[in-house]
Amino acid sequence: MRTYLQRSAFACLIAVVAFVFGFLAAAQLRTQLITPSNRVERNHALVRSVQELELINAADRQRISQLRNEISGREAVAAQRDAATRQLRDDVANLRAHAGQTPLRGPGVTVDLGNGRPSGDSSDENRNYLADFQDVQDVVNLLFSAGAEGVAVSGRRITPLSSFHGQAGTVVIDQGPPLLAPFHVAAVGDRSQMEEVLNDPGKLGDVRYRQRQYGIQVSWGGSPSVTLPASDSSLGITYAAAG
Repeated sequence: MRTYLQRSAFACLIAVVAFVFGFLAAAQLRTQLITPSNRVERNHALVRSVQELELINAADRQRISQLRNEISGREAVAAQRDAATRQLRDDVANLRAHAGQTPLRGPGVTVDLGNGRPSGDSSDENRNYLADFQDVQDVVNLLFSAGAEGVAVSGRRITPLSSFHGQAGTVVIDQGPPLLAPFHVAAVGDRSQMEEVLNDPGKLGDVRYRQRQYGIQVSWGGSPSVTLPASDSSLGITYAAAG
């Protein structure tokens, strides 16, 4: 009987020891599953992820900056091209205007030349009292020298190739029909400078002389708006050809 009790007590002791050992092993296992070192590793992983994202963002920002600079450069080049194109268009327009190929409007002056009155003297046979093509040519040349951008005579636009000829009292421009006095000369350009030369008594000497001697009619005035027609290309200059 005593031996049985001893065996039972020993078995109970073994069971208690096993239970305690199992509890301690489980506690140790749980402690190993969630250790401070694992938390540190996770924190390190998070830090690495943040750092990688920052590097990616920095690279993206740099690329965006490069693209913006590239866009700005291309816009600058396009603007320069546009400016160059506009300048070329303006130059062409100015050349066409000076060549008389397009109508022209702006501030300018007008000059009127009319015939004088014959005195009845036989010396008037040379008709010095009649305005002629040379008078018109002198006025046109004077206005161009004073900054005129365009000139028209009695509605006929003058070009760099225009020629003047005719008899006393008439003027023929290029191959157009004769124009009869009074002649109306209109010019667009530097109004003040053109008015200054027209008021200069040292200019248009022959016209002024015949104005005093034979009553040639000469008058001029400035205007804030003068309109000139385009030249008539059908009335261009014809050149003699060798036979």
